[in-house]
Formats: sequence, structure tokens, C-alpha cells
Amino acid sequence: MKQLTIPRLELCAATLLAKLYKKDIRAFNITVNESHLWTDSSITLTWIQGPPNRWKIFVGNRVALIQEEIASATWRHVPIQSNPADLISRGVDTTSLSSTTLWWKGPQWLTQEPSSWPTTDFNSPKENLEIRTVHVTQLPEDIIQRFSKLNKHIRVVAYCRRFTTNGRQPKATRQTTTLTKQDLDEALTCCVKIVQQILYPQEIKDLKKQQRIAATSSLKTLHNFIDQEGLLRIGGRLQQSALPYEAIHQLILPVNHHFTKLVFSAEHIRLHLSGPQMLIVSLREKFGYHGLETW
Repeated sequence: MKQLTIPRLELCAATLLAKLYKKDIRAFNITVNESHLWTDSSITLTWIQGPPNRWKIFVGNRVALIQEEIASATWRHVPIQSNPADLISRGVDTTSLSSTTLWWKGPQWLTQEPSSWPTTDFNSPKENLEIRTVHVTQLPEDIIQRFSKLNKHIRVVAYCRRFTTNGRQPKATRQTTTLTKQDLDEALTCCVKIVQQILYPQEIKDLKKQQRIAATSSLKTLHNFIDQEGLLRIGGRLQQSALPYEAIHQLILPVNHHFTKLVFSAEHIRLHLSGPQMLIVSLREKFGYHGLETW
């Protein structure tokens, strides 16, 4: 069997203490107003004070159990010289143990007021914390080409985003309900961002660096800017108008791209196969579309 490291053994001891504490409370059947649990392991204390999903599986599972079992208790750091358990772990003969007050009664300060207890300040360790490595999942660029209907495409992207988000959250806080309008709107924004990053990578890079767009770019006359969501929009002289923000600062989409065609097709069907002029007006009010070429 694989040997456990000292920090992991200390965490297992803290887990055992948490279980024992909960059983004692049930057995005594009394109301406890305040509880303090002690450990001399700074690594264990750092683990317990952090979110379980930050640590590797072995550590995270035990930290989650401790936090769930005794959420109301306070964990504190006990100095090594005041820890009775160290007498046994470091080795002591029976003669000395029989007369050791620390073993039989605990540290002297424990019988005094909490103000005289050792402070919980300690140097948080930087090593051996077993921090979980997070792998960032990105949607593949060719996902845009895989669907023939915008609605299905947006829902698939929304579920992919939810899966990625749930993977970073504790089980109790994960979203399992049906997709909301906000989920679909965020998925649509994500798709637009992917398309713009594929077609206009240099323009976006220049704008983020607050530089001028190259004179050879097809966007040079549109007074572009990057909004708070990271989307590429046009500027203009309509800031004082009563039009919606999306109509004033329209999104830029390449006219011949598959995603743009999905947007047009979905809106065309929603408007019951309306004429081209009405379709363009509707898209500019609802979606803020601005094509670079004549459709």
C-alpha cells in the first residue's frame, strides 16, 4: 500500500476528531454554544480553512467531510510544546508519563479564559499543499460549423458552459435546472466572441492594446471598440439617441460566416419569412448586427 505523508496523516486525525466530536454531541444531547478544535499542523489547518475543491481528491474529500460535519466549530492552532499527543508520538517512558501534567490535564492555559489562549496566527505553508491543477476547457472553434439551426447550437454551447462551471463548484451548488434566458444569452455572446476572435484576431489585439487598427483592415472606418463583455462593436455618432445600446453600437459579424447565416435564418423564420428590409431592421434592434458586405 502507498504510504501516507505526514500532512495527510494529520488530516486523517483531524477527520477522526470531527467524527468523534459529532458523536459526542449526539451522545451528550446538550446544546453547545461554542466549540474549539485544535491541531498543531499548519498544513492541516490551511486545508480545513480553504474550499475543498481547491485541493486534490484525497485532501478535498476529507476537508469537505470536516466542514459538513462540524460547520459551527472553530479550528485553532496549538503550539507543538502544548500538544499532549506529541508526548506519545515522539516517545516517552511510562515513569515520566505518569507524572506529566500535560498528558493528564492538558495545557494549563486551556482552563483559563479564551483571551489567554494561544493566537491562531501561524505562518501559512507554501509547500505540500496538494493544490488541485485546474485544466481550462475551451469550446473548439469548429463547433460553430457543426449545427444547421441557431437554437440548437446555442443550447449545446450553453450546456457545455454549464458543464465547465459545475466542474469547478461543490456538488451542493451545481446548477441542474433547465437552461435560463441568461444561460442562452451568455452562450450567444460566447459564440459571437469566438467568431470575432477567429476572423478579426489582429484587430482585437490592437484595440486591447489601445492601438490603431491597421489601415489595411476592413474595420478601419468603423471606430471600433471592445465592450465590457469582450465583444467587438462599432462606434458612431448615435450616443445621444434614444436607440438601444445594441442598435447604437452594433456587433460586427462577417457576412459570409456560417454563424451569421444561422442568425439570419433563425430571425427570418421568427418573422414568418419577412422581407429583407424588415429582417435587417429587426436584427439591428435585437442583435445589433452590422455586416461588412452586402448580404
